[in-house]
Amino acid sequence: MPPVLVYFELTREVLDATGIEPYDDPAACRWAALRNTTDGLDIVATVIRQDGRWARLHNDAYFARSACADFAYDHGLDEPR
Repeated sequence: MPPVLVYFELTREVLDATGIEPYDDPAACRWAALRNTTDGLDIVATVIRQDGRWARLHNDAYFARSACADFAYDHGLDEPR
């Protein structure tokens, strides 16, 4: 899979898991993803959704780490080299 698609898929998983932009939610938060190094990705998002409500922020770091770990496991990226 091309690297850009991997980053996109990982970004979508993190956005869904943290509640920033759940799948099929047209009123979700606005966000931007920045690839800062060959193996780094930063996601910046607003905390107010498009419908004016606050985004769910409780334990978002935990959910992001969990989504990244699941993604790494599913794609065989956590195996020792």
